[in-house]
Amino acid sequence: MRGRRSLAAIWRWPTLLAAASLFGLLSALLGQRGIWLPLSWIALASPLAVAAFCVGRSRE
Repeated sequence: MRGRRSLAAIWRWPTLLAAASLFGLLSALLGQRGIWLPLSWIALASPLAVAAFCVGRSRE
């Protein structure tokens, strides 16, 4: 068992993924044209991509 990790080390990635999701939701709601739609798709797909990567990595 490894040593104890700090709270910042534990919550870093969940906080970043939550911020990306919030940005994606707000940009999809508020920006209806231009660069906002692709940015919202990318931001909302990033948590799914991370989850798929982690699931694939855990099965190896």
